[in-house]
Amino acid sequence: MAIEEMTLYYTALASIIGLVVNLMVSFMLKGKWNAKVKNTLKGICAFFFVALVATLFMHTKFFIEGTFSYQNFENEVSYYIKGSEYTNVAKKFKEENPYIESDEDLIREGFGSPEEKGKVWTQESINNNWMKMLTTYCLIVIFFVGLISILIEVLMGKYGKSTGKMIESF
Repeated sequence: MAIEEMTLYYTALASIIGLVVNLMVSFMLKGKWNAKVKNTLKGICAFFFVALVATLFMHTKFFIEGTFSYQNFENEVSYYIKGSEYTNVAKKFKEENPYIESDEDLIREGFGSPEEKGKVWTQESINNNWMKMLTTYCLIVIFFVGLISILIEVLMGKYGKSTGKMIESF
């Protein structure tokens, strides 16, 4: 499956997670405000920000390590999720063909197309990479929506006029 084919899935997943996190934040912030609540919210915002940056880094790392690009005969490049453990057939092919340097070359020369990636990497390792990318993607959405929701709720609730003007200027 090409990464592009997952666009609809990712969009739907992000929308659902975003809505749930936003509603949870709105519900939690409808309480009494005191110094402890303010400090707790600052801590939560700092945590969400650090977690968001760390998760973005991890997702990028997993994307680079867990995908391969493949250029078709029409010069269109797509990205596919790969595994981390070669099958015995792929290991043998690589040994017999030392000129193979990239995963794209391995797929093209040895197996024909990205649809044959199950012959190159074990299905378990492909599934593991897919889950890593899906998990980090979900965490990115959770941390991003949580952080934005808290900031909007607090700023609109406590500093409504100036925040409203700032938002309108965008």
